[in-house]
Amino acid sequence: METAVSRLKELFPLSEETLRLLGDAEIAHLDQFIYRFMKLQDSMATRLLPSLDTLIRADDSPRPFLDILAELEKFGIVPQETDWQFFRSLRNNLAYDYPESAAQTVATLNLLFSEWRRFAAILSRAAAWYARLA
Repeated sequence: METAVSRLKELFPLSEETLRLLGDAEIAHLDQFIYRFMKLQDSMATRLLPSLDTLIRADDSPRPFLDILAELEKFGIVPQETDWQFFRSLRNNLAYDYPESAAQTVATLNLLFSEWRRFAAILSRAAAWYARLA
Protein backbone atom coordinates (compact mmCIF):
# COMPACT_ATOMS: atom_id res chain seq x y z
CA MET A 1 0.00 0.00 0.00
CA GLU A 2 2.87 2.36 0.78
CA THR A 3 4.19 2.08 -2.77
CA ALA A 4 0.80 2.71 -4.29
CA VAL A 5 0.22 5.68 -1.97
CA SER A 6 3.53 7.26 -2.89
CA ARG A 7 2.73 6.91 -6.59
CA LEU A 8 -0.81 8.24 -6.20
CA LYS A 9 -0.32 11.15 -3.80
CA GLU A 10 -0.24 13.76 -6.57
CA LEU A 11 -3.69 12.65 -7.77
CA PHE A 12 -5.47 13.13 -4.46
CA PRO A 13 -7.94 14.41 -3.68
CA LEU A 14 -9.56 12.83 -6.71
CA SER A 15 -12.41 14.31 -8.68
CA GLU A 16 -14.73 12.47 -11.03
CA GLU A 17 -12.94 14.13 -13.95
CA THR A 18 -9.51 13.08 -12.67
CA LEU A 19 -10.75 9.52 -12.23
CA ARG A 20 -12.06 9.42 -15.81
CA LEU A 21 -8.76 10.73 -17.20
CA LEU A 22 -6.39 8.36 -15.39
CA GLY A 23 -3.82 6.61 -17.54
CA ASP A 24 -3.09 2.89 -17.44
CA ALA A 25 -0.21 3.20 -14.98
CA GLU A 26 -2.24 5.36 -12.61
CA ILE A 27 -5.18 2.96 -12.81
CA ALA A 28 -2.83 0.07 -12.03
CA HIS A 29 -1.55 1.88 -8.91
CA LEU A 30 -5.07 2.76 -7.83
CA ASP A 31 -6.17 -0.85 -8.35
CA GLN A 32 -3.17 -2.02 -6.31
CA PHE A 33 -4.07 0.35 -3.49
CA ILE A 34 -7.73 -0.74 -3.47
CA TYR A 35 -6.97 -4.45 -3.78
CA ARG A 36 -4.39 -4.47 -1.01
CA PHE A 37 -6.65 -2.51 1.33
CA MET A 38 -9.58 -4.84 0.70
CA LYS A 39 -7.43 -7.97 1.04
CA LEU A 40 -5.84 -6.73 4.27
CA GLN A 41 -9.17 -5.68 5.72
CA ASP A 42 -10.70 -9.07 4.91
CA SER A 43 -7.70 -11.03 6.24
CA MET A 44 -7.67 -9.05 9.45
CA ALA A 45 -11.39 -9.64 9.99
CA THR A 46 -11.30 -13.36 9.24
CA ARG A 47 -7.91 -14.39 10.62
CA LEU A 48 -5.72 -11.90 12.45
CA LEU A 49 -8.17 -10.23 14.83
CA PRO A 50 -10.06 -13.43 15.78
CA SER A 51 -6.73 -15.21 16.36
CA LEU A 52 -5.47 -12.34 18.46
CA ASP A 53 -8.67 -12.39 20.52
CA THR A 54 -8.21 -16.14 21.07
CA LEU A 55 -4.63 -15.61 22.27
CA ILE A 56 -5.56 -12.76 24.60
CA ARG A 57 -8.45 -14.65 26.18
CA ALA A 58 -6.72 -18.06 26.04
CA ASP A 59 -10.04 -19.41 24.82
CA ASP A 60 -10.75 -20.61 21.31
CA SER A 61 -14.53 -20.69 21.55
CA PRO A 62 -16.15 -18.79 18.66
CA ARG A 63 -17.42 -15.29 19.37
CA PRO A 64 -19.33 -12.67 17.41
CA PHE A 65 -17.01 -10.26 15.65
CA LEU A 66 -18.38 -7.25 17.54
CA ASP A 67 -17.39 -8.97 20.80
CA ILE A 68 -13.90 -9.51 19.39
CA LEU A 69 -13.66 -5.82 18.49
CA ALA A 70 -14.82 -4.80 21.96
CA GLU A 71 -12.15 -7.01 23.53
CA LEU A 72 -9.41 -5.65 21.27
CA GLU A 73 -10.55 -2.10 21.99
CA LYS A 74 -9.85 -2.70 25.70
CA PHE A 75 -6.21 -3.33 24.82
CA GLY A 76 -5.93 -0.38 22.42
CA ILE A 77 -5.42 -2.63 19.42
CA VAL A 78 -8.51 -1.26 17.70
CA PRO A 79 -8.89 2.32 18.98
CA GLN A 80 -12.69 2.16 18.74
CA GLU A 81 -15.12 -0.31 17.25
CA THR A 82 -16.38 2.52 15.07
CA ASP A 83 -12.90 2.83 13.50
CA TRP A 84 -13.11 -0.74 12.30
CA GLN A 85 -16.68 -0.27 11.10
CA PHE A 86 -15.60 2.87 9.21
CA PHE A 87 -12.97 0.90 7.28
CA ARG A 88 -15.38 -1.98 6.72
CA SER A 89 -17.85 0.46 5.22
CA LEU A 90 -15.17 1.86 2.88
CA ARG A 91 -14.25 -1.70 1.88
CA ASN A 92 -17.89 -2.53 1.13
CA ASN A 93 -18.34 0.64 -0.90
CA LEU A 94 -15.33 -0.28 -3.02
CA ALA A 95 -16.38 -3.91 -3.41
CA TYR A 96 -19.69 -2.96 -5.00
CA ASP A 97 -18.57 -0.48 -7.61
CA TYR A 98 -21.33 0.70 -9.91
CA PRO A 99 -20.48 2.79 -13.00
CA GLU A 100 -23.34 5.19 -12.31
CA SER A 101 -21.98 5.98 -8.86
CA ALA A 102 -18.69 7.65 -9.79
CA ALA A 103 -19.27 10.37 -7.20
CA GLN A 104 -19.57 7.78 -4.42
CA THR A 105 -16.49 5.94 -5.65
CA VAL A 106 -14.48 9.18 -5.70
CA ALA A 107 -15.70 10.12 -2.21
CA THR A 108 -14.82 6.64 -0.90
CA LEU A 109 -11.36 6.72 -2.47
CA ASN A 110 -10.68 10.19 -1.10
CA LEU A 111 -11.72 9.07 2.39
CA LEU A 112 -9.62 5.93 2.20
CA PHE A 113 -6.60 7.80 0.90
CA SER A 114 -6.81 10.41 3.64
CA GLU A 115 -7.43 7.86 6.42
CA TRP A 116 -5.42 4.81 5.36
CA ARG A 117 -2.68 5.53 7.92
CA ARG A 118 -5.25 4.96 10.68
CA PHE A 119 -5.97 1.57 9.12
CA ALA A 120 -2.25 0.80 8.84
CA ALA A 121 -1.85 1.69 12.54
CA ILE A 122 -4.53 -0.85 13.51
CA LEU A 123 -2.73 -3.48 11.45
CA SER A 124 0.62 -2.60 13.03
CA ARG A 125 -0.73 -2.75 16.57
CA ALA A 126 -2.50 -6.05 15.93
CA ALA A 127 0.59 -7.60 14.32
CA ALA A 128 2.82 -6.43 17.18
CA TRP A 129 0.46 -7.87 19.80
CA TYR A 130 0.21 -11.12 17.86
CA ALA A 131 4.01 -11.40 17.63
CA ARG A 132 4.28 -10.93 21.41
CA LEU A 133 1.61 -13.47 22.26
CA ALA A 134 2.15 -16.19 19.66
